[in-house]
Amino acid sequence: MEPAQEIFDVIRAGDKARLEALLAADPALVNVHNELGHSAVLIAQYHHKHDLVAVLLAAGPALDVFDAASVGRTDRVAALLDADPALVNAYSRDGFFALGLAAFFGHPETVRLLLARGADVTQVARNPMRIQALHAAVAGRSREAVHLVVEAGAPINAQQHKGWTALHEVVHQENVELTRYFVARGADPKVQNDEGKSAIGLAAEQGNAAILKVRKGQG
Repeated sequence: MEPAQEIFDVIRAGDKARLEALLAADPALVNVHNELGHSAVLIAQYHHKHDLVAVLLAAGPALDVFDAASVGRTDRVAALLDADPALVNAYSRDGFFALGLAAFFGHPETVRLLLARGADVTQVARNPMRIQALHAAVAGRSREAVHLVVEAGAPINAQQHKGWTALHEVVHQENVELTRYFVARGADPKVQNDEGKSAIGLAAEQGNAAILKVRKGQG
């Protein structure tokens, strides 16, 4: 197998030693992309291989705006936006966008920069997931990113893949604090997903008394 192809299998397998060996033999491999246009850095992020991300970043890759947003390289994002402001709402080849990536991977400083540069907080992924920045922040369990996008005007009841709202997700996570936060900001616990389940129904199924109390104004 060619090293340029092998590197992605190595990353998915979490083989740090082999990755280091490949990069030592050919440092240019740090900038290879797969057939879908994903960089090695982004694949390592998608697979939550944090130690491999560190190895790749140490090798000095040429990060694009999506790579940089995903790893929280805020200075790099700023430089790229200085050169091309349109990148702030650009889509990657897999249909995601910089604000969603920064929110999902828990980089509030990058989120803050993107919002300041005009990132559209209502932007929807151009893929079946249909996520917005709020869904990404909730899925990534980044409370600060959640607060930033909500305060920037993220639609609180927006629905993503399978009709899930952010409130559905925080209830699923049994996160009482964020449930309280969303309800206080107008999240509707009666909105149903594609399976006909509301956030309040989900809480009842889970038997989560604390979240049910929030819904009733008692928590």
